[in-house]
Formats: sequence, structure tokens, C-alpha cells
Amino acid sequence: MNVKVRPAKGAFLPVILILAAVSVAGLSVMVWLSSKDEAPASGALVIYSSTDEDQFASVLAEFRRRNPAVRVIYKSLPAREVYDRTRQEIDRSEAGADLVISSSMDLQIKLVNDRYAQPYSSPHRAQLPNWAVWKNEAFAVTSEPIVIGYNKRAFASAGLPAGHDDLAALLHAQPSRFRDRIGLYDPGLSPTGYMYIRQDLHVDRDNWDLIGGIGRAGPRLFTSTKEMIERVSSGDLLLAYNIIGSYALQRAKADPDFGVIVPNDYVLVGSRVALITRLAPNPAAAQRFLDFILSSEGQRLLSLNNMIPLRSDVPPMENWPASVNQRAIHVGPALMADLDQVNRDRFFLKWKSSMARASGGPVPPKTMGGGTNETVSFNASVS
Repeated sequence: MNVKVRPAKGAFLPVILILAAVSVAGLSVMVWLSSKDEAPASGALVIYSSTDEDQFASVLAEFRRRNPAVRVIYKSLPAREVYDRTRQEIDRSEAGADLVISSSMDLQIKLVNDRYAQPYSSPHRAQLPNWAVWKNEAFAVTSEPIVIGYNKRAFASAGLPAGHDDLAALLHAQPSRFRDRIGLYDPGLSPTGYMYIRQDLHVDRDNWDLIGGIGRAGPRLFTSTKEMIERVSSGDLLLAYNIIGSYALQRAKADPDFGVIVPNDYVLVGSRVALITRLAPNPAAAQRFLDFILSSEGQRLLSLNNMIPLRSDVPPMENWPASVNQRAIHVGPALMADLDQVNRDRFFLKWKSSMARASGGPVPPKTMGGGTNETVSFNASVS
């Protein structure tokens, strides 16, 4: 599916808008620059996001068209850096982001819990699922399946695993076939990947058997869904486990060698969670953007990028199986339990044991965009 982005323009003034992608200190920055004839904005809307800008391009363009006086600065950062930078700037009372969006839902909840966000009563709250909002400060803005990517050439004459148990059985039965050729997020380097694995275990503790099967095969560890997709498409990897569905489904439409397995037992559904920072320099613009992305039009645009609409009044994305057993990861304080250092230590002790089952252990991770490790300490008390 091709997403058509309408060129932004002022409603009354003849302005010229340029979408510029620049690199500043290693950051990907998307900025709309307006001509001097445009009515002056009250200040730029600064967004920190762990989402690649192309996933939000249509939403950003349409928001800009509707709000020609608002200059938007979109900074794409690793999830861990989104969290760290937001805390550090507010602690120093520095001007930083107005709006923060991250796929690391647990770290977003911790920011809210630790009073780095401000409340906002969005008029769209009533159209959202109850699990999608916490304290009127943390808002799910997307709803995305967590899926398995596979190389179609590699499975042309072999049966595909239909669900988590099937995949575990396949990996235990044929570890040599998948040796060094199955990819997944490194939970020690990727906050998002850590959250997905922990959520798998909350759904079914027997998923430790699947993790053990992955360990027997000697996995390759990543911090980027897009990197795993590229490796699967090229044939370097046969499978990629727990990847973000919006990227995977989009690639599958354009790439005949890349396929997607929607597990038939259950599908985790993750969200990009947005919050307005406590010291937002331009909270009004942040509120307008949040309202737009939660509106029926904003959700429709996101659905064109293979994101399941949060709102019931927006049709589901094309070809999405309505009967699938969806397990939405709820926005709320329960997410912080997995950030508790004792819980993290227990997890990583068992994780390392599972990964060590392969001769020589797992292949060293391919690190994309930095991250964190399991030695980070969190205070998970809820306030």
C-alpha cells in the first residue's frame, strides 16, 4: 500500500514549505521550514520519538497542513535515549521536547509515574479503549501487532510454524538448520525488546521453552526491527521473532521474499505511547498534535501504515484477520513491575542460561542506535 502525502500549504497565505531531513549529532531530524510570509508561530513543536519518521510522515504532513502556523521539529531517537534525554532536560529545567512518543511503553509509564509528564483531557478519550490511557498523561497513539518475519524462499518446501508452540518445537527439533539464522531483539540493549519478551512470559510462562529453543539455535541479537527485516529478506536470517508488525506488514506488501506469520495462539499488540512533558515549552501545540493523532483522521492515516486503529469508528487496516487472539499490552503501572531491578536480575539470569545452551553461546549482538543494559537500576514504586 502506498501512502500519499499531500504537500503542506497555508490555508490563506501563499507559503512555501520544505521538508528537510538533516543530521545533527547523529540524530535524524525532520523539520518543516516556512517562508517568512507565514504568520509567526508561538513556538516550535518539538517531538522526541523512537519511531522512524517515515512511519509518521503522513500524519505529520496532514497536521502541518491543518496547523500552518506551527513549526514541527521531529527528532528520531533510540527508545532509551528518548527516556534519558527527557529526564535529564527536565531535571536541569532545560527547554526540550513538548511531546514524547516511544514504543518502550514501560519507560513512558515510568516517566509519568515520576512526574515528568503533565495531564491533558483529550476530547478523544471516550473513543479509546480503557487500556490505552493512564492518568490522562500516557496515551497509546498506535496499536501494532508483534509478529514473526520469515524468508519465503527458505520455507518454500517446508511447513511454517503457526504459533509460539510450533516455533518452539521446530527450533528444538532442528537447531542446526537455524544456527546463527534466527534474529530477535536483544533484551539487554533494547528496552522495547525486553518488554516484548517479558510480555510473552506474562501471557504464557511456557514461552521459556520457546526461548530455550531460540537459545539452542544460537540467535543473532539486534536492536532494530528494520535491520532484522533486511537480514530476513536477504536470506541472511531465516526467521525474525517478535518484530514490530507495522514495519513487517509494509515490507511484505512490497517484497516477494519476505513473509509475515501472525501467530494463531495469540498476538501481542504493542503501542507507541505519547506524553506531554511537564515543562513543555509549547504545550498547546503538543495538545493539538496529540488530539490529531488520536482523531479518526489521524488513526485512519496510521492504519495506512499497517497500524491497527485504536478507535472503533475507524475501519481496521487492510487484510488484518479480525479473529486473531489479540493481547494488547495495557498502558498503566503494571508495566513498571518488569523494570524492578530484582525482577530484571531474575529474568536475565534465566535468559543467559537459555542463550548459553547453544555451543559457544549466541552470536554477538548487532547494535543499532545504542540502548541500555541489564545493569541499569530502576525504582518501580508507583505514585
